[in-house]
Amino acid sequence: MPRNTLNIFFTDNDVSFIEKPEGYQMKKMKYSSVELEPGIIENGVIYREEKLLKVLKDTFKLFKIRARRVNLVVHEELFTFRKIEVPIIYKPNEIGDYIEQQMQKMIMVPFEDMKMDYVIHSKSEDHYDVIMFYAPKNELKTYVSLFYKMNMQVIRTDIPPLALHRLYYFRKHEEPDLEFDNDIMFLPIFNDTYSLYIFDEEIPLFSLVQSVQAKNLEDDRYLDVIDADIAKIANYYKYNIHGGEKELSKIVIFNLSSRFKDEDLHEYFIEESGSSNIELFDMKRVSKIVDTLIDRDCYIPLAASLIQSRGWF
Repeated sequence: MPRNTLNIFFTDNDVSFIEKPEGYQMKKMKYSSVELEPGIIENGVIYREEKLLKVLKDTFKLFKIRARRVNLVVHEELFTFRKIEVPIIYKPNEIGDYIEQQMQKMIMVPFEDMKMDYVIHSKSEDHYDVIMFYAPKNELKTYVSLFYKMNMQVIRTDIPPLALHRLYYFRKHEEPDLEFDNDIMFLPIFNDTYSLYIFDEEIPLFSLVQSVQAKNLEDDRYLDVIDADIAKIANYYKYNIHGGEKELSKIVIFNLSSRFKDEDLHEYFIEESGSSNIELFDMKRVSKIVDTLIDRDCYIPLAASLIQSRGWF
Protein backbone atom coordinates (compact mmCIF):
# COMPACT_ATOMS: atom_id res chain seq x y z
CA MET A 1 0.00 0.00 0.00
CA PRO A 2 1.55 3.34 -1.03
CA ARG A 3 2.44 5.78 1.71
CA ASN A 4 0.91 9.23 1.72
CA THR A 5 2.97 12.28 0.81
CA LEU A 6 2.21 15.90 1.61
CA ASN A 7 2.66 18.07 -1.49
CA ILE A 8 2.91 21.72 -0.51
CA PHE A 9 3.39 25.08 -2.21
CA PHE A 10 4.07 28.47 -0.61
CA THR A 11 3.46 31.96 -1.96
CA ASP A 12 3.82 35.23 -0.09
CA ASN A 13 0.07 35.23 0.51
CA ASP A 14 -0.92 31.62 1.18
CA VAL A 15 0.12 28.01 1.51
CA SER A 16 -1.70 25.26 -0.41
CA PHE A 17 -1.30 21.52 0.04
CA ILE A 18 -2.56 18.08 -0.91
CA GLU A 19 -2.03 14.88 1.03
CA LYS A 20 -2.47 11.78 -1.12
CA PRO A 21 -0.87 8.44 -1.95
CA GLU A 22 1.95 8.44 -4.47
CA GLY A 23 0.93 8.01 -8.10
CA TYR A 24 -2.31 8.56 -9.96
CA GLN A 25 -4.67 7.60 -7.12
CA MET A 26 -6.97 10.61 -6.71
CA LYS A 27 -9.25 9.28 -3.99
CA LYS A 28 -8.98 9.99 -0.27
CA MET A 29 -7.18 13.28 -0.81
CA LYS A 30 -6.94 15.99 1.82
CA TYR A 31 -6.33 19.46 0.48
CA SER A 32 -6.76 23.14 1.23
CA SER A 33 -5.29 26.61 0.84
CA VAL A 34 -4.64 28.78 3.90
CA GLU A 35 -4.14 32.54 3.76
CA LEU A 36 -1.00 33.94 5.41
CA GLU A 37 -0.70 37.23 7.25
CA PRO A 38 1.35 39.89 5.45
CA GLY A 39 5.03 39.80 6.34
CA ILE A 40 5.34 36.09 7.16
CA ILE A 41 6.86 35.43 3.71
CA GLU A 42 8.11 38.19 1.42
CA ASN A 43 9.54 37.48 -2.03
CA GLY A 44 9.91 33.86 -1.01
CA VAL A 45 11.96 34.61 2.12
CA ILE A 46 10.51 33.46 5.45
CA TYR A 47 10.75 36.32 7.96
CA ARG A 48 8.46 35.01 10.72
CA GLU A 49 9.35 31.35 10.98
CA GLU A 50 7.65 30.66 14.33
CA LYS A 51 4.40 32.23 13.13
CA LEU A 52 4.48 30.15 9.94
CA LEU A 53 5.26 27.02 11.93
CA LYS A 54 2.20 27.61 14.12
CA VAL A 55 -0.01 28.11 11.05
CA LEU A 56 1.22 24.82 9.61
CA LYS A 57 0.81 22.90 12.87
CA ASP A 58 -2.72 24.21 13.41
CA THR A 59 -3.70 23.50 9.80
CA PHE A 60 -2.28 19.97 9.75
CA LYS A 61 -4.02 19.22 13.04
CA LEU A 62 -7.33 20.53 11.69
CA PHE A 63 -7.08 18.40 8.54
CA LYS A 64 -5.61 15.40 10.39
CA ILE A 65 -2.54 15.26 8.16
CA ARG A 66 -0.62 12.05 8.87
CA ALA A 67 2.00 12.09 6.12
CA ARG A 68 5.63 12.27 7.25
CA ARG A 69 7.04 12.66 3.75
CA VAL A 70 6.94 16.06 2.04
CA ASN A 71 7.24 17.10 -1.59
CA LEU A 72 8.10 20.81 -1.43
CA VAL A 73 7.31 23.04 -4.42
CA VAL A 74 9.89 25.83 -4.28
CA HIS A 75 8.52 29.38 -4.05
CA GLU A 76 8.51 30.98 -7.50
CA GLU A 77 10.71 33.90 -6.50
CA LEU A 78 13.49 31.70 -5.10
CA PHE A 79 14.47 29.57 -8.09
CA THR A 80 16.02 30.66 -11.37
CA PHE A 81 16.97 28.82 -14.50
CA ARG A 82 19.20 29.89 -17.33
CA LYS A 83 20.74 28.47 -20.48
CA ILE A 84 24.52 27.94 -20.59
CA GLU A 85 26.95 26.33 -23.02
CA VAL A 86 29.23 23.52 -21.86
CA PRO A 87 32.18 22.45 -24.07
CA ILE A 88 31.67 19.08 -25.74
CA ILE A 89 34.94 17.79 -24.27
CA TYR A 90 33.06 17.17 -21.02
CA LYS A 91 31.07 13.98 -20.62
CA PRO A 92 27.40 14.36 -19.63
CA ASN A 93 28.13 13.13 -16.11
CA GLU A 94 30.89 15.76 -15.78
CA ILE A 95 28.67 18.75 -16.57
CA GLY A 96 27.77 19.34 -12.92
CA ASP A 97 31.47 19.55 -11.98
CA TYR A 98 32.09 21.96 -14.86
CA ILE A 99 29.26 24.26 -13.72
CA GLU A 100 30.57 24.32 -10.14
CA GLN A 101 34.07 25.18 -11.41
CA GLN A 102 32.68 28.10 -13.42
CA MET A 103 30.61 29.59 -10.61
CA GLN A 104 31.44 33.26 -10.03
CA LYS A 105 33.91 33.10 -12.94
CA MET A 106 31.98 32.88 -16.20
CA ILE A 107 28.60 31.93 -14.70
CA MET A 108 27.44 34.69 -12.37
CA VAL A 109 24.73 34.01 -9.79
CA PRO A 110 23.42 36.44 -7.13
CA PHE A 111 24.42 34.28 -4.15
CA GLU A 112 27.38 32.10 -3.22
CA ASP A 113 25.75 29.17 -1.45
CA MET A 114 23.22 27.59 -3.78
CA LYS A 115 21.42 24.38 -4.61
CA MET A 116 21.82 23.52 -8.28
CA ASP A 117 20.52 21.04 -10.86
CA TYR A 118 20.64 20.92 -14.65
CA VAL A 119 19.32 19.19 -17.75
CA ILE A 120 20.85 18.88 -21.23
CA HIS A 121 18.63 20.57 -23.81
CA SER A 122 20.59 19.89 -27.01
CA LYS A 123 24.01 18.95 -28.33
CA SER A 124 26.05 20.42 -31.20
CA GLU A 125 29.49 19.65 -32.59
CA ASP A 126 31.32 21.76 -30.03
CA HIS A 127 29.02 22.22 -27.02
CA TYR A 128 25.99 21.17 -25.00
CA ASP A 129 23.11 23.59 -24.45
CA VAL A 130 22.36 23.08 -20.76
CA ILE A 131 19.47 24.45 -18.72
CA MET A 132 20.68 25.18 -15.21
CA PHE A 133 18.34 25.46 -12.20
CA TYR A 134 19.45 27.08 -8.96
CA ALA A 135 18.11 28.49 -5.70
CA PRO A 136 19.67 29.95 -2.51
CA LYS A 137 20.52 27.09 -0.18
CA ASN A 138 19.96 29.05 3.05
CA GLU A 139 16.40 29.97 2.11
CA LEU A 140 15.62 26.39 1.10
CA LYS A 141 17.01 25.15 4.42
CA THR A 142 14.57 27.40 6.26
CA TYR A 143 11.64 25.74 4.53
CA VAL A 144 13.08 22.27 5.13
CA SER A 145 13.62 23.03 8.83
CA LEU A 146 9.93 23.88 9.25
CA PHE A 147 8.99 20.30 8.46
CA TYR A 148 11.88 18.85 10.47
CA LYS A 149 10.43 20.59 13.53
CA MET A 150 7.14 18.78 12.85
CA ASN A 151 8.87 15.41 12.51
CA MET A 152 8.39 15.50 8.75
CA GLN A 153 11.03 15.06 6.05
CA VAL A 154 11.33 16.80 2.67
CA ILE A 155 12.06 13.90 0.33
CA ARG A 156 11.73 15.76 -2.95
CA THR A 157 11.58 19.29 -4.30
CA ASP A 158 9.79 20.56 -7.37
CA ILE A 159 9.37 23.88 -9.14
CA PRO A 160 6.06 25.35 -10.41
CA PRO A 161 6.80 25.37 -14.17
CA LEU A 162 7.70 21.67 -14.23
CA ALA A 163 4.71 20.83 -12.03
CA LEU A 164 2.30 22.72 -14.32
CA HIS A 165 3.87 21.10 -17.39
CA ARG A 166 3.24 17.72 -15.79
CA LEU A 167 -0.37 18.65 -15.03
CA TYR A 168 -1.05 19.94 -18.54
CA TYR A 169 0.19 16.69 -20.10
CA PHE A 170 -1.25 14.49 -17.35
CA ARG A 171 -3.17 12.23 -19.75
CA LYS A 172 0.00 11.42 -21.65
CA HIS A 173 0.31 8.16 -19.72
CA GLU A 174 -3.02 7.13 -21.28
CA GLU A 175 -2.11 8.46 -24.72
CA PRO A 176 1.39 7.19 -25.53
CA ASP A 177 1.34 8.81 -28.97
CA LEU A 178 0.76 12.30 -27.55
CA GLU A 179 3.67 14.59 -28.36
CA PHE A 180 4.88 17.52 -26.28
CA ASP A 181 4.59 20.96 -27.85
CA ASN A 182 7.54 23.04 -28.97
CA ASP A 183 7.66 26.76 -28.15
CA ILE A 184 4.76 26.69 -25.71
CA MET A 185 4.22 29.33 -23.03
CA PHE A 186 2.62 28.54 -19.67
CA LEU A 187 1.11 31.53 -17.85
CA PRO A 188 -0.08 30.95 -14.25
CA ILE A 189 -2.03 33.96 -12.92
CA PHE A 190 -2.27 34.55 -9.16
CA ASN A 191 -3.98 37.43 -7.33
CA ASP A 192 -0.98 39.74 -7.47
CA THR A 193 1.72 37.80 -9.30
CA TYR A 194 1.98 36.02 -12.61
CA SER A 195 4.68 34.05 -14.39
CA LEU A 196 5.65 33.36 -17.98
CA TYR A 197 7.41 30.09 -18.77
CA ILE A 198 8.43 28.90 -22.22
CA PHE A 199 9.05 25.21 -22.92
CA ASP A 200 10.60 23.30 -25.78
CA GLU A 201 8.82 19.98 -25.30
CA GLU A 202 9.78 19.02 -21.71
CA ILE A 203 12.62 21.52 -21.32
CA PRO A 204 11.95 24.99 -19.84
CA LEU A 205 13.87 27.65 -21.75
CA PHE A 206 12.60 30.91 -20.28
CA SER A 207 11.20 32.13 -16.97
CA LEU A 208 9.83 35.48 -15.82
CA VAL A 209 8.08 35.98 -12.47
CA GLN A 210 6.29 39.31 -12.10
CA SER A 211 5.02 40.72 -8.81
CA VAL A 212 2.73 43.73 -9.11
CA GLN A 213 0.59 45.84 -6.81
CA ALA A 214 -2.45 44.20 -8.30
CA LYS A 215 -4.65 45.00 -5.31
CA ASN A 216 -4.47 48.63 -6.36
CA LEU A 217 -5.36 47.81 -9.96
CA GLU A 218 -8.79 47.22 -11.39
CA ASP A 219 -9.22 43.76 -12.87
CA ASP A 220 -9.07 44.89 -16.50
CA ARG A 221 -5.96 46.97 -15.83
CA TYR A 222 -4.24 43.98 -14.22
CA LEU A 223 -5.04 41.89 -17.30
CA ASP A 224 -3.74 44.71 -19.52
CA VAL A 225 -0.39 44.51 -17.72
CA ILE A 226 -0.24 40.75 -18.24
CA ASP A 227 -1.24 41.05 -21.89
CA ALA A 228 1.51 43.59 -22.52
CA ASP A 229 4.10 41.25 -21.04
CA ILE A 230 2.86 38.35 -23.17
CA ALA A 231 3.37 40.43 -26.31
CA LYS A 232 6.78 41.66 -25.14
CA ILE A 233 8.10 38.19 -24.26
CA ALA A 234 6.65 36.64 -27.43
CA ASN A 235 8.47 39.27 -29.46
CA TYR A 236 11.70 38.76 -27.48
CA TYR A 237 11.49 34.97 -27.95
CA LYS A 238 10.97 35.29 -31.69
CA TYR A 239 13.50 37.95 -32.58
CA ASN A 240 16.10 38.14 -29.81
CA ILE A 241 16.41 34.42 -29.10
CA HIS A 242 15.60 32.90 -32.50
CA GLY A 243 16.36 35.68 -34.97
CA GLY A 244 12.80 35.71 -36.31
CA GLU A 245 12.89 32.04 -37.30
CA LYS A 246 10.73 30.63 -34.46
CA GLU A 247 7.76 31.92 -32.50
CA LEU A 248 5.40 30.78 -29.78
CA SER A 249 3.09 28.05 -31.00
CA LYS A 250 0.68 28.15 -28.05
CA ILE A 251 -0.02 30.05 -24.82
CA VAL A 252 -1.69 28.17 -21.96
CA ILE A 253 -3.21 30.27 -19.16
CA PHE A 254 -3.68 28.75 -15.69
CA ASN A 255 -6.18 30.63 -13.55
CA LEU A 256 -4.81 30.27 -10.01
CA SER A 257 -6.42 33.46 -8.71
CA SER A 258 -9.52 34.08 -6.63
CA ARG A 259 -10.29 37.43 -8.27
CA PHE A 260 -11.02 36.09 -11.78
CA LYS A 261 -13.48 33.56 -13.05
CA ASP A 262 -12.36 31.39 -15.93
CA GLU A 263 -14.99 33.11 -18.04
CA ASP A 264 -13.35 36.49 -17.37
CA LEU A 265 -9.98 35.31 -18.66
CA HIS A 266 -11.55 33.54 -21.63
CA GLU A 267 -13.38 36.70 -22.64
CA TYR A 268 -10.33 38.94 -22.29
CA PHE A 269 -7.56 36.78 -23.76
CA ILE A 270 -9.46 34.66 -26.28
CA GLU A 271 -12.78 36.23 -27.29
CA GLU A 272 -11.67 39.87 -27.40
CA SER A 273 -8.26 39.20 -28.94
CA GLY A 274 -9.57 36.65 -31.43
CA SER A 275 -6.34 34.71 -30.94
CA SER A 276 -6.31 31.07 -31.96
CA ASN A 277 -3.12 30.11 -30.13
CA ILE A 278 -4.29 30.96 -26.58
CA GLU A 279 -5.82 28.25 -24.42
CA LEU A 280 -7.33 28.46 -20.94
CA PHE A 281 -6.41 25.39 -18.92
CA ASP A 282 -9.42 23.27 -18.06
CA MET A 283 -9.10 20.73 -15.25
CA LYS A 284 -11.78 18.61 -16.90
CA ARG A 285 -9.30 17.59 -19.57
CA VAL A 286 -7.20 16.02 -16.83
CA SER A 287 -9.74 14.03 -14.87
CA LYS A 288 -13.40 14.44 -14.05
CA ILE A 289 -12.70 12.89 -10.65
CA VAL A 290 -10.09 15.49 -9.81
CA ASP A 291 -12.26 18.26 -11.20
CA THR A 292 -15.05 17.47 -8.74
CA LEU A 293 -12.68 17.50 -5.77
CA ILE A 294 -9.96 20.03 -6.25
CA ASP A 295 -9.91 23.83 -6.00
CA ARG A 296 -7.75 25.70 -8.49
CA ASP A 297 -5.60 27.23 -5.75
CA CYS A 298 -4.42 23.65 -5.14
CA TYR A 299 -3.53 22.91 -8.76
CA ILE A 300 0.22 23.27 -8.19
CA PRO A 301 0.46 20.87 -5.21
CA LEU A 302 -1.78 18.51 -7.19
CA ALA A 303 0.60 18.76 -10.14
CA ALA A 304 3.54 18.10 -7.83
CA SER A 305 1.88 14.91 -6.61
CA LEU A 306 1.80 13.27 -10.04
CA ILE A 307 4.29 10.54 -10.81
CA GLN A 308 7.73 11.70 -11.82
CA SER A 309 11.05 9.94 -12.09
CA ARG A 310 12.96 12.37 -9.89
CA GLY A 311 12.81 15.70 -8.12
CA TRP A 312 14.76 18.88 -8.73
CA PHE A 313 17.42 20.12 -6.31
